[in-house]
Amino acid sequence: MPTQEEHNILKLLAKEWEHSGPPGILDVSEIVAAADLAPSETLQALKNLYQIGLVEMNALKTSAFLTPEGFEVAETP
Repeated sequence: MPTQEEHNILKLLAKEWEHSGPPGILDVSEIVAAADLAPSETLQALKNLYQIGLVEMNALKTSAFLTPEGFEVAETP
């Protein structure tokens, strides 16, 4: 189960998903700026979400987006 910080990142990506359509792609720098966490904490949270399959990243690890499972978790209160 994601931590509160990880869930907040999922919610941020889900908002982008709903606004722009799936899969809700955001640059990592945009996530860091919006997450209200230290950059290192945000990057660690993204890494954790990636490892459990809720977030995917591009090959260069410069943008992140939700998997369908990640979207479901983000929509869960």
